[in-house]
Amino acid sequence: MNASIHNKLAKIVGEERVSGEQVHLEQFMNREVGGAGEQPSLVVWPSSAVEVSKIVNLANSTYFPIVPVSSGPPRLAGTTTPKVKGTVILDLTRMNRVIRVDAKNKVVMIEPGVTYGQLLPELKKAGLRPLMPLLPKESQSVLASCLDREPTTIPRFHWDSSDPLLCTETIFGTGEMLRTGSASGPGSLEEQWESGQAQKNPMGPSQFDPFRLVQGSQGTIGVVTWITMKCEIAPDEHNVFLIGSGSLSSLQDFSYAIIRRRLVDEHFIVNARCLSEMLRRDAWHSLPAWTLILGISGHGELAQDEFDYRFGDTEDIARKAGVKLETKIGSVDASDVTRLLDTPSPEPYWKIRSLGGCSELHFVSTLDAIPGLHSVFLKEAEDSGVDAERIGVYVQPTVQGVNASCSLNVFYNPQDESDVANVTKLTVNGSEKLMESGAFFSRPPGSLREDVYSRVSPEVLGAMKRVKEIFDPRNVLSPGNLCFGEVIE
Repeated sequence: MNASIHNKLAKIVGEERVSGEQVHLEQFMNREVGGAGEQPSLVVWPSSAVEVSKIVNLANSTYFPIVPVSSGPPRLAGTTTPKVKGTVILDLTRMNRVIRVDAKNKVVMIEPGVTYGQLLPELKKAGLRPLMPLLPKESQSVLASCLDREPTTIPRFHWDSSDPLLCTETIFGTGEMLRTGSASGPGSLEEQWESGQAQKNPMGPSQFDPFRLVQGSQGTIGVVTWITMKCEIAPDEHNVFLIGSGSLSSLQDFSYAIIRRRLVDEHFIVNARCLSEMLRRDAWHSLPAWTLILGISGHGELAQDEFDYRFGDTEDIARKAGVKLETKIGSVDASDVTRLLDTPSPEPYWKIRSLGGCSELHFVSTLDAIPGLHSVFLKEAEDSGVDAERIGVYVQPTVQGVNASCSLNVFYNPQDESDVANVTKLTVNGSEKLMESGAFFSRPPGSLREDVYSRVSPEVLGAMKRVKEIFDPRNVLSPGNLCFGEVIE
């Protein structure tokens, strides 16, 4: 890259916060199986929204692409790998302030570099807990999880597909800044805080909800420099229960019944391989094929009473459904699973612990349709030469059980060329068969971009591209991601 760009970036952030060294650049290369991309030319570490805006303006005036990144490695999805030569990585990990915790309104304001490991103790001091995904990597940005719509483990608090995201501060591809929702005003943030406001309403300004354009856009529309996120009161009484089953479909009726009554907190299903990897054990042969995990809680002075009625009603529904709440299944105790909740994964990340690599496929469907979709994928695994025992499955009901997210994690050895080839074939063919069978890829990895968007109607694609032209007219933000081309005008 032109040395003058390095020098101009250094004038914005300081020489020590711009690097073209290989040790820094190679961290952003694609680890996605079957993925491709370019090595970035520079990495820059801004420390404020003002610096981010100046960098975006510089990219517009000198025409170089930017890929914003806020999580650390391992990067398995390929969405932050540059698709264009000469890319500058906008690494936001040093913007890591927990700006404000509002216990009364159950809201926290955070910068993009804040990880779950950093946030959890801060919320605990205020008697809160975050709504978080299942066992995220230690370097996972909380803000990135919210923007990527990663499902959280408590569907009864999941009211909208955007939850738990609330307000945002976004630097669009034009370099202009907009605060969304109630954060847009009137008054400054400090004046709003003084009057008791908490930036909790994500809608607006006016009748326009721009945060929905940014969420799920994989860095192609704007760079988010802080968000507010809804939290929940930490329970005073909390216990986990397990239900084992030989089939996924046998857990459906009970799951629908229990979600509808909002009796439990955590509610998700994992297969034996997934649970074994999460527990960091090689014991999936001793586990039931599927395990439904439920967390039941109580709060405040009547915590035990609340827990007792929730547990009693849950047990009654389980009895009628022909399933049984257990505190131990095989070699797994409920306390083992409890330790996995409200915590990031220890290193090495659980998805790469056993074999070193993991191909991820995340799709959305309804809970009753997922067993059929899983069977479709297993048929492709057999045809691709991938053992079904190498596939971890995580099913997460979302939006009050209206739909469900399914994560298929194919564990493989990245040093074994044959293994990589088979898993690559499965990723490509399996995702195609899943889409043909009705699976919806709401956050496609880089390798599926073309296949996913080739199925989108021309009208929708046209609308997306018009939005891109408005908020990033020179295509400097993550060109090549989603349906946006790689040419920088």
